[in-house]
Amino acid sequence: MMKIPNLKQYSNLLNIVIFLLLSFVVLSVCYYLSKSFIEPKAYDFVTSLTAKQNASSNIVNVLIDDQSITKIGRWPWNRNYYADIFEYLEKYSNAKVIVFDSVIISYDNTDDEKEFFNRISKLDNLILGMFFSKQKDYFNYDNEDELAKLLETKFALKIKDNRTKSIISKTAYNSSSYTLHELLEAISSIGSVLSQPDDDGIIRKNEPIVYYKGNYYPSLPLAVFLKLNNNPELIIEDKYLRTKNNSNLKMPLDANTNGVFSFIKWYKTINTSNLHSYNNFSAWKIIKSYELLKKGEQPLISPDEFKDKIVVVGVTATALKDIKTTSVRKDHPGIDIQTTCIDNILNSDFMIKPPQYLSILTLTLIFALTLLIVMIMSPLYGFLSIIILSLGYLQFCILISYPNNLALDIITPQLFILCTIALGSGFKYFQVDSKKKHIQKVMAKYVSKDVMMSILNNIDSTKLGGKRAQITVLFADIRGFTTIAETLEPEHVSSILNHYFSAMVPIILKHNGIVDKFMGDALLAIFGAPIESEDHAQNAVNASVEMLEAISLLQDQWLKEGKPNIEIGIGINTGVAFVGNIGSEDRLEYTAIGDTVNIASRLESFNKVYKTKLLISSSTYEKISDTLEIREINSVLVKGRSEKLNIYEVKGIKEKK
Repeated sequence: MMKIPNLKQYSNLLNIVIFLLLSFVVLSVCYYLSKSFIEPKAYDFVTSLTAKQNASSNIVNVLIDDQSITKIGRWPWNRNYYADIFEYLEKYSNAKVIVFDSVIISYDNTDDEKEFFNRISKLDNLILGMFFSKQKDYFNYDNEDELAKLLETKFALKIKDNRTKSIISKTAYNSSSYTLHELLEAISSIGSVLSQPDDDGIIRKNEPIVYYKGNYYPSLPLAVFLKLNNNPELIIEDKYLRTKNNSNLKMPLDANTNGVFSFIKWYKTINTSNLHSYNNFSAWKIIKSYELLKKGEQPLISPDEFKDKIVVVGVTATALKDIKTTSVRKDHPGIDIQTTCIDNILNSDFMIKPPQYLSILTLTLIFALTLLIVMIMSPLYGFLSIIILSLGYLQFCILISYPNNLALDIITPQLFILCTIALGSGFKYFQVDSKKKHIQKVMAKYVSKDVMMSILNNIDSTKLGGKRAQITVLFADIRGFTTIAETLEPEHVSSILNHYFSAMVPIILKHNGIVDKFMGDALLAIFGAPIESEDHAQNAVNASVEMLEAISLLQDQWLKEGKPNIEIGIGINTGVAFVGNIGSEDRLEYTAIGDTVNIASRLESFNKVYKTKLLISSSTYEKISDTLEIREINSVLVKGRSEKLNIYEVKGIKEKK
C-alpha cells in the first residue's frame, strides 16, 4: 500500500513556494506603481541627461516669433504673408520640403484669400498641418461628407494594418480640422500636427499615423518622409511601422488602444537659450527678404541658407503659446518637437523601449541574482555586491543604453533590488529561526532544556577549547549484546538499539544530564557541565535508578513481542575532567576527557564480575552517601591507576523524611 506523504516532509518546499508567491505579489505591485508613476520621470531625467547628440543640420526652422509679430503686425496675419514665406523657400531657396506646423480651419473673409489659395496651389514641396480630434463634431461643418471624400481621395495613405480590427477601431479619430474645400483642393500634402502628451502632461512620443473614417493619414514628420520617398506603401505591425520593402523605414512602435506611437529621440540644444535644437530664422526676415528679392535687391537672409534643406515654419511668439512640456524641457516650442520627429524619421533615429517580455526577463534575472547574493553571501560582501549590481546597472543605462537609443527601465530594477533584499532577508531570517527551532528540537533529544538554552544563548562562545570542571560521568552498557546481535538481522539490531536509547535518553535529560556519545550499545552521559550544578552526582544516580526501572518495563514488553531479553550495567564516577569542544574548526563535539571518564567505564565493567547493575565510585559515594541505600562491594584496582578504588552498589534511593 502506498504511503501517503507527510506534509512535514515538504515543509521546506512549501516555505519556498509561499516565499515565491509573496515575492510575486509584492514585486507585481512594485512593478505597477513604478511603471505608472516613477519610471516615466526617471525616463525623462536620463533622456535629458543623455541628450548630447547634435541634431541634423539639414533641417531648419522659420519662427513666427515675437520679433515677427512686432515687425509685421498683430496676429492673425494676412495669409499671403505665409505664401510669401513658402514661395521664398521653394522658388528662391530651392528648399527640399516646406512644412507648415500650423492649422488653417476658417476663412478670413478677405479678398486676399483667393490669392492665397491660388499661390499655394502652385507649390510642389509644401506640406500643411491639420488637426484631428477624438471628440465627435469637434469641428462642425455642413459639407462633411464632401470634405471627407476629398480628404480620402487626395491624402489617404496606402497602408496595410496587421493589427486586429477591434484595436484599430478603438484608435479612431472622429473629427478633422479640414473644413476648407478650397484649401484641400490647393495643396498636395498634409500631416497631423498632434503632439499627444502622456497622462502626466509630458510629451514623450509621436503619433505617426492617424486613423480617421476608415482611412489613415500621416503626421507632419511622416508626411515629410513620404514626400521625399515617393509615397511608398506602409505596413503597421504590433511593434513596427515600416515600408513594404523594409528598406526605407522601420519605426519601432508602442501600439495600444490609444493609437500607434514612437518614442522621440531628443537632441541637445544649439545655444544657451536651451529651447531650440535646430538653426532657426525669424519669419519677418524671410518675408522682408522675399520683398527685396522681388525688387532685385540684396535679401536679409541668403536663399542659400535653405537650399536642399527641410524647412519647418511654425509659431513661437509668446502670445500664441505653442509651448509644450517634454522629457527634456518644460518650455519646449512645438515647432522644435515636430522638427525633432522629422529628424528621427529621416535618420531612423528612434528611442526603443524593449518589449515587455524582455523587461520582465531582466527583472526576473535581477531578482534571482539579488536573492542569491542575499542568501549565500555574508552581509559585507553581499552589501558590496548589491551596490556594484545597482550602480553597474545605472552606469550601463546612462553610458551605454540610452546613448544608443535603448530606453531600459531605470528605477524599476532598483526597486526590485530593494524589495528583493527585504524579501530575501525576511526569508533568510525565517529560515534561521526555523533552523534554530529545529536545532532546539534536535538538541532536546541530547541535552536538557537548561543546557540547550545555555548553549543557544552563548552561541558565539562555541569554539574549540574548554575548561576543567568537576562532573559526574555515567557509563551504561548492554550485557552480552554482541552475542545477541550475531543472531539477529542488522535491521532488527538497529530497531532494538533505537528502542533502548529512546527510553534511556529522556531519563538522562530529565535529570539535567547530556548524552555525550553513543558507542555501539554503550552510552556515555555527563552531569554538571556545561551548566554547573552542585547536585550533579545525585542527578546521575537518580537517572541511573530510573534507567534500570525503565529496562525492567522494556523486558516485559519485549518478552511479549518475542524480542531478546537484555540487561544493562551502569558505572558512575565523580571527579575533575576537561570538558568543552573537541574536534576541528569545521566540526565540534562537546565531550569530557580525563581519568574521571575512564573510571566510569571501568566501573561499568565490574558489574559483570560482581553480578551487579549499578556501581559508583567512592568519590560519588562521598557526595551523596546519606541519600542512598548502599552496599560496599570491594576495593578494586582499576587499569591505569596504582591505588585501589572503593566501589559501591546502589540498591536504591532513600525516601525523604
